[in-house]
Amino acid sequence: MFGFARLRTAVGALILALAGTAVAGAPVPASAAVPALTATAALAPPPTSGFEKVKLDGGLSMGEPIELSVLPDGKVLYINRGSTTGGGQVRLYNPVTKATTVALTVQLDARFEDGLIGITIHPQFAANHWVYLFYSPKVTPLVNRISRFTFNTTGGVLDPASEDMIIEWPTERDLCCHSAGSMTWDSNENLYFAVGDNTNSGGDSAGMAPIDERPTSNPQYDAQRTAGNTNDLRGKINRIHPENNGTYTIPAGNLFAPGTAKTRPEIYIMGDRNPYRIWVDKKANNTLYWGEVGPDAGATVANRGPAAYDEFNRATGPGNYGWPYCGGPNVAYNDWDFAANAPRGWFPCGGTTGPVNNSPRNTGLQQLPPTKPSLVWEQHGGSKEWPALDNPGGCGAPNHAEVYHYDPNLVSDAKWPAYYDNKWLISEYCRNWIKEVQFDNGNPATGNPTVIEPVLAGMNLVHPIDMEFGPDGSLYLLEYGSGYFSGAADAGLYKINYVQGGRSPVAAATADKDNGLTPLAVTFSSAGSSDPDGDPITYAWDFDNNGTTDSTAANPSFTYTTNGDKRARLTVRDPAGHTGTAVIPIVVGNNRPAVTLAGIPAGGMWSWGENLTSTASATDPQDGTINCADVVIRAALGHQEHAHEEGQGTGCGFTVNTGPVHAGPDAVQFFVLRASYTDRGASGTVALTGEKEISVWPKQWQAEHFVQLNGPKVVDQAAAEGGKRLGDIQSGEWVRHHAVSLKGITGVKARVSSANAGGTLSFRYDSPTGPEVARVAVAGTGGWDNYAEVTAPVTRPDDGTHDLYLVFTGNNTGTNALFDLDSYTFTGPGVSTPPITTSDLAQGRPTATSSVEPNNGRVGSMAVDGNAATRWSSDYSDPQWISVDLGSSRSISRVRLNWEAAYRSRHLRITPTGRTCTPPRRVTAASTISSSRGPGVMSGCTARSGR
Repeated sequence: MFGFARLRTAVGALILALAGTAVAGAPVPASAAVPALTATAALAPPPTSGFEKVKLDGGLSMGEPIELSVLPDGKVLYINRGSTTGGGQVRLYNPVTKATTVALTVQLDARFEDGLIGITIHPQFAANHWVYLFYSPKVTPLVNRISRFTFNTTGGVLDPASEDMIIEWPTERDLCCHSAGSMTWDSNENLYFAVGDNTNSGGDSAGMAPIDERPTSNPQYDAQRTAGNTNDLRGKINRIHPENNGTYTIPAGNLFAPGTAKTRPEIYIMGDRNPYRIWVDKKANNTLYWGEVGPDAGATVANRGPAAYDEFNRATGPGNYGWPYCGGPNVAYNDWDFAANAPRGWFPCGGTTGPVNNSPRNTGLQQLPPTKPSLVWEQHGGSKEWPALDNPGGCGAPNHAEVYHYDPNLVSDAKWPAYYDNKWLISEYCRNWIKEVQFDNGNPATGNPTVIEPVLAGMNLVHPIDMEFGPDGSLYLLEYGSGYFSGAADAGLYKINYVQGGRSPVAAATADKDNGLTPLAVTFSSAGSSDPDGDPITYAWDFDNNGTTDSTAANPSFTYTTNGDKRARLTVRDPAGHTGTAVIPIVVGNNRPAVTLAGIPAGGMWSWGENLTSTASATDPQDGTINCADVVIRAALGHQEHAHEEGQGTGCGFTVNTGPVHAGPDAVQFFVLRASYTDRGASGTVALTGEKEISVWPKQWQAEHFVQLNGPKVVDQAAAEGGKRLGDIQSGEWVRHHAVSLKGITGVKARVSSANAGGTLSFRYDSPTGPEVARVAVAGTGGWDNYAEVTAPVTRPDDGTHDLYLVFTGNNTGTNALFDLDSYTFTGPGVSTPPITTSDLAQGRPTATSSVEPNNGRVGSMAVDGNAATRWSSDYSDPQWISVDLGSSRSISRVRLNWEAAYRSRHLRITPTGRTCTPPRRVTAASTISSSRGPGVMSGCTARSGR
């Protein structure tokens, strides 16, 4: 999930061109018309200086924060997504003790974007103490589930024995992505829950509509089976009424009445891709708002579809919001024939008749309801209708959307001011902002949006992933931080108060050690602590979190002599008595594991469609020798400032295929590999996790993507590969990239243009005058828009990771530029390898079976004859098995099992390895595969020894 400074993104230099929203040949319907943006704000918004951002919790101990829910007494429950090995946590922040504790750990199948991904409290929580969790249990068949738990107010925990499963539905985890998970309530105590389309945006969809109907394609490349399917809860916002006994009923007014053939009555909104946050305004006839993360197309393709839309939506009743047939303001995609690689015709969007879903994977109605447009939208390349939403980085991830209701009778020194009463506030994960949307009639539920203004302009936000107004009128904010599918040091839980008087001071605390054995001597620092009003502050340190002040020095030292999970707390105070706190977890009695990731250097370069293979190991003084199978490697495909998990394996060996190009050349794309190991803890203390993370880059780079720019300008040009290039380049100027390895790179090719004499492009390590690894001579091309490709060999001194500088030199005079640089591509194998060519190793090989069903002749050889119409069948008693002898040791990359659904147990065994078989793994001649599971593919060859 998502981004930071190491990305090759332009820093303050890009100005995005404003792209149109209509697709050639696909008219924009009248329902998509946008009001003229002529209204002005009636009052100036309160300045950011009138607000304070107070940190409640933060850092790596939070895990991967996802969603929060504020309790009536001001405590905050929030969840982290968790992992398959360690589970996910419900965490409780207590404003009285200013401490966070674990309220529940849930065991999960947290592959891709699944895990613990939703939390909400019942509207009558003060009386019934019910908490609802949306999570992915570790069960088969694969499902996602919503369960109700009872919160123990005395102990501050959720009772695992109190779980009542409310609803669950099937899911698939062959490929990433789109799980959503948000939940909310209306005034009738109906529960709304958002489910993503469970579809991958890659494959041959190229960032357009994923509607690949080919039987040979993975079903997760076809969103018609989910978002466009009236008989499936995925790609929907569903609405149910949970009953006290743990069941649920269907409220009146959903999209399909109960009993309608080929429909699910739970569906309220269909045609969603990834409705990441939902919220209902109980004071406005239960109007539903949500943020919808859109696809990845960087530009409009004339015969296929629009540049990607990201949406903020509103619904006052049920409806179909179009995905995967329509996007944004009801702009159509073409019905693409993936087999013929040709269009069939534009889908109807915005009319009186909806699209027809004729996918063979559709189990619902073919004729779909008419589609509705989004309310406001972002578009890759720029939104001409809503330029206030634009961002030079291009990344879009709409998040929470909520209407603030000011209560003049609420006694609170933190509540937001009356200015924001009945204002619709929206937040953006990628673009790191909160904005207010104003309406022509002043009513967010019925009006047309007109003006969009910044909220808290200038306040630093680090990927806001959830927010809600609490009972005190303060805005509670959860920030994901700069990690990808992991915790991050800059993740945090905050409340943003509106302060009438002086603002509270800000506490910042660091320690030179956060783990170790007794006696553990730690030096603390308060550097960065300050008062926003300039008032002096005092310091109070509580090193062991027992409520007493142990030091009033700014930068004290302390030696821990007992084991435990210590929480060193710094409280800073101003003369008015306002305070700020910061907490540092200190684990005494245990050492954090050290993790190494091998096989690929940080910053290595790869090709699309090839394999990245790595191993990982861990050392830990308390755990001794660590099996490589206990180290987890996870891979994520990064796109701008977010990422999609692409799979995980073990430290013994993990391979991920980079797949087809995920987005257009305007997008920053990369892979993140992370290895982690959680130790077993130690006596009297807690477990610790060690991690090692690297980013690796595709070989083709756009010149306008960089970390630091010294001189050149980013200019728009239609014929440039990403719509932009570097121009006005003068001698001595340069750009910098961070963390690059040239391992396996032998050459570089640059796309350039020049109406002058040209110059030299020099690639150098670590500084503008560092070792030169390549020198490209650029001659004049006869015009600034006449492109030529020039090449040079790469001579690298090592395979290590370096900053890479592109230095421009030449003999230009005056204001004459040397040349323009559009892109450059590194050549050579890099760090990726072509995929292994596979074949059916079992076909025609000798088999042995436990039995054969009497009198039908379905013998074991029929399971390996390559004919899907024949099969082996066994006797009617357990256990039964079939084995195949491959004849010699072979590399196994995948085992495909295909049989009837009648079964009782499931096993896949490859003997005699006795451990996980990650491709490619050598196995013996007597490779025995046995199972009793329904049709499917087991990839990655997860196996265990014995029969």
